[in-house]
Amino acid sequence: MAEVKPLLLRLSRRIAGICASVIRIFSRWRRRLLRWGGLKLKLISAITVVVLLSVITLNHFLVDLMEKSIREKAFEVGDMAIGRVADASFNAIVERTYENRVNLQEMLREASNDRSSHILDISIYALDKQDGDYVFSYFAGFKHSAEGLEDDDLKDWLLGSQSKDTQRLPATFQYRSDDAEEPVTKDAYRFVRPVIFTANNRSHVVGAVVLYYDSEAIAGPVRQAGNISTLTTLLILFPAIALAWWLSQRLSQPILKVSDAARRVADKDLDVSLNIRTADEIEFLAREFNRMVTGLREHEHMQKFVSGSTLDQIRRQSAGMSLGGSKRLQTILFSDIRGFTAMSEHREPLEVIEVVNFYLNLQTEIIRRHGGDIDKFIGDEIMSVFEGEDAVLRALQAAIEIQQAIAGHNQSRADDGRITLRTGIGINQGEVVAGNMGSADRMDFTSVGATVNLAARLCSHAQGGEILVPESVYLTAGEDFGAVPAEALTIKGFTQPVPVVALTCAS
Repeated sequence: MAEVKPLLLRLSRRIAGICASVIRIFSRWRRRLLRWGGLKLKLISAITVVVLLSVITLNHFLVDLMEKSIREKAFEVGDMAIGRVADASFNAIVERTYENRVNLQEMLREASNDRSSHILDISIYALDKQDGDYVFSYFAGFKHSAEGLEDDDLKDWLLGSQSKDTQRLPATFQYRSDDAEEPVTKDAYRFVRPVIFTANNRSHVVGAVVLYYDSEAIAGPVRQAGNISTLTTLLILFPAIALAWWLSQRLSQPILKVSDAARRVADKDLDVSLNIRTADEIEFLAREFNRMVTGLREHEHMQKFVSGSTLDQIRRQSAGMSLGGSKRLQTILFSDIRGFTAMSEHREPLEVIEVVNFYLNLQTEIIRRHGGDIDKFIGDEIMSVFEGEDAVLRALQAAIEIQQAIAGHNQSRADDGRITLRTGIGINQGEVVAGNMGSADRMDFTSVGATVNLAARLCSHAQGGEILVPESVYLTAGEDFGAVPAEALTIKGFTQPVPVVALTCAS
């Protein structure tokens, strides 16, 4: 043992010396090669390193992104399938007619035969009462598991459901195959959705649908894509190194053009267009760069179609938008053009659009000047929102300025023989629910509630050149605009007449 230690020590020193010599030789030749090769060798080295690092990095991240994308698509398929089955199950469970049962069985047969859907099993359970306890009895399905629902946690969740929400969880699915002696176990996603019967504004769970989706439909393509990506990279790497020497002569000037264009875009100059004809990736890069600039220009123009509050909401929720809202105190101003329908019946569409845009643009500028935000245009009507301590005061000032500006423009338009229109305005303040409304793939940031409805109703009652405001809201402005009490209005959806005041501007 004592003789072995000195031998190992001498061997390790010799290996260290050899490694040091190799490093010195490599360093000396590296400097010579760099001086000789210049940009060509640097480009080859950079391409080799970048390709290898890119593959490792991109495979790491892209596989996750791909898996997420495929999983989302799979969830869409599962949600859609379980939704259809739940709807059909509702009729079969509640009505129990032969026709409904046949329709349900036919749907299940199609789903079972459709291998491309990757659905492993669908089981439908009906809620029954047995011995004073509620149980989910097997009703229909693929018959892989024709027993009742025994998962206590799942039963508690289903019995407590008040909406048609779908629960999605990773699970394992076990079944017996015709060509296998032992049970087959597969990784899957389990979708569970209650079958709900609604009556008298109350929801009652009458059953449940459990669907198993094959996880291999997600993992398989991801593995295959990763293998193909790695193989493709290795096949491309060696030709890329050979071509790098030739490409280095042609890369410099086009890259500098792209760099200069990118700098101009970074400086908010979107009037940029690259005209590069190199018949290679640089030309493709230039085309894609032009597409990007076009997209940025379109995005800039698109902002004109979105309200300021919506843009603020997008900036605050840049990580992801979701449906929902919160209570706020807002002042709502509705302005509607009077006589629009009668005018449009006897005019050309282009002339109608020109007239409406003139009046809408005039009102929009005044509303924004007084700190209001255009929530939306509804045909020839504007819905705008004011927030802050003096919101009512600013809304009234904006409404009066609108009516005065329209009256002034109408005078000059009438002298020129052009079409003149008038507007009725309704204003109200109160608590609203402001947030993202709509669907998961098409939403709008807006305000809803009784306050908004009353403002819209007051606008519809206002005559041309008139502003209607609830008396209590008008008093909160803290300034007298010469409003006069008007007859209390009976508003649809409100049990008591609403006391209002009116401001009338000359037309």
